Amino acid sequence: MLARTTHRSHHLPSLPRPLLLLRLFLRLLLVLSLLLPLSASAQLVDSLGHFLHLRPRWTLGVDTRGSFISNRGVSVAGVRVGLEHGGRLRYGLGYQFLLTQVERDRPVWEDGTERVVPTRLRLGYVAPYISYTFLQRRRWSMAIPVQVGVGRGSLLYEDLDGDRRPLQRTTLWVYEPLMTVQYRFWRYAAFQFGWGYRLVARSKGLDEQLTAPIYQLGLRLFTREVVEDLRR
Repeated sequence: MLARTTHRSHHLPSLPRPLLLLRLFLRLLLVLSLLLPLSASAQLVDSLGHFLHLRPRWTLGVDTRGSFISNRGVSVAGVRVGLEHGGRLRYGLGYQFLLTQVERDRPVWEDGTERVVPTRLRLGYVAPYISYTFLQRRRWSMAIPVQVGVGRGSLLYEDLDGDRRPLQRTTLWVYEPLMTVQYRFWRYAAFQFGWGYRLVARSKGLDEQLTAPIYQLGLRLFTREVVEDLRR
């Protein structure tokens, strides 16, 4: 994407790709919020209130999400436990962690000398989540899952004695809104894909770009239905 220029003699610096995608994503959310009538908002509140009065069921889920760190493709895994109301409203608590090995050589000071060592990035955060399925049409459904998390990120390396030590460490605050589309082709399975954005704030620098788009693409298994049918 070309950077915007003014009529002055100098050029404005181009924004990094993740920031450009973030700007487009936020603009899309703004347009959707302006197009959403007040009656639809009131209807959404009424729907959530209705589902909350339904008897909840425990849910347990495991998933992976694709994303980017410093323009490199990575996978983030997670496990969630929570409650489900009417098959439409879900909320609970999850834990997300970086599955891909992200390594880079960096300089460190040891015993008064500098040496270059391989470092590895580690990420993990606890994330309360909520998901609402706002559209269900036969085999198709669309949902908006959102999670807000807090955790820790660190860069680790091995010192001269072979012990693993942190080179950098920081607290992370994470916000991840998504939209997912699901096609249930079988009682026990469905295709699912989704897209969204991960916004990350941190207490200290970590020398990596963590704010980036996220996406999901895979197969969802309905283990509860399998167990229920096996018990019959």
